[in-house]
Amino acid sequence: MALSLSQKQMSQLDFERFRDLIYKESRIALRPHKKMLVMNRLAKRLRELNMDSYSDYYKYVTSEEGRREELPKMVDAITTNTTQFFREGKQFEFLDTQVWPHLLDPKSGSTAVKIWSSACSTGEEPYSIAISALEAQRHSPGRAVAILASDISDTALRTAREGIYTEDKVNGIPRDLLHKYFLKGAGRVKVKPELQRLIEFAKINLNDPFQRQLRGFDIVFCRNVIIYFDRGTQEELMLKYYEVLRPGGYIFLGHSETLHGMATRFEFIMASVYRKPIGK
Repeated sequence: MALSLSQKQMSQLDFERFRDLIYKESRIALRPHKKMLVMNRLAKRLRELNMDSYSDYYKYVTSEEGRREELPKMVDAITTNTTQFFREGKQFEFLDTQVWPHLLDPKSGSTAVKIWSSACSTGEEPYSIAISALEAQRHSPGRAVAILASDISDTALRTAREGIYTEDKVNGIPRDLLHKYFLKGAGRVKVKPELQRLIEFAKINLNDPFQRQLRGFDIVFCRNVIIYFDRGTQEELMLKYYEVLRPGGYIFLGHSETLHGMATRFEFIMASVYRKPIGK
């Protein structure tokens, strides 16, 4: 009896090839114990393409046509898209009590407050930021807010742009905010246009030199990203974030991430929150 794709094994050579390719395209550093994860996630792509082996898939994805048509889908398959609304609540408390009152004050600037959700996944993070901003503007009306939300995954960005989620995804949102900012349907909810208007979605690979085009952000969210990178890539990324932030701007990391021991000029504010020094 023929083996199903899920029963076939990925050779160590194929794993090393995929690991090198994934690192080159996304700078995600896959450790040796991730072989089963890579095999299982790529199995879906092989089934979609009716391919029988991981070797054949590697040959295709590195061909001229494959790099154009399939490589983005492979990166999509490997990329982890775990997120939720108002994830890491202490950071949003800090945003509400310490950051918004200052940034929204017209004395802080004449242009809009610029925020970048740089690994936005399926959109829960930028929509949470937008809700937090609109709620803060009720108490501190003044400057407008503009949010850039980006990700490397086309699939995740499609979901984020649509802004449609199953009800279990929004269980943690307070009932009053859910009623105010979401439209309810049959087992699903959709974010209201007033949230979507604050956000521009874009595909950005953090491995690219984005600092050449992006500038002047007051806040950057880069949460649960650098844990997938090696130390050299982490430091390169932090240097680029430093360049795109305004003096005094904040960077928010994931709760398990730290810049301790890293060659950066960011100032420590609180766990997983850092600031670019004012005047630099």
